Amino acid sequence: MIAAGRLDRRIDIQRLTESRDATYGAVVETWANWKTAVPAGLTQSTGREFLSTDQTVSERLKVFLVRYIDGLTVRDRVIFDAVSYDIGDIREIGRRRFQEIQCAATT
Repeated sequence: MIAAGRLDRRIDIQRLTESRDATYGAVVETWANWKTAVPAGLTQSTGREFLSTDQTVSERLKVFLVRYIDGLTVRDRVIFDAVSYDIGDIREIGRRRFQEIQCAATT
């Protein structure tokens, strides 16, 4: 059993939506809030810097623990402390009780 006190942070989960441009009819992709103020626990936070194609890249990795969210996929993204994190993996804990969301933000 995981204590509710461990879920001491709040994250937003956004989903990619598609719409059509009214003028030209082109497909426009935008991120829209799907779930807001989701209680979460930050279980792991790491960061590193490395060189990629002659540029210094900073990578921040986070693992969040949340109550089970039906329909959450790796195509969604997490917003935490005004930073966007792409979801790399979702691991179910227990029988649909909790999920670990592994995320990465690269700038």
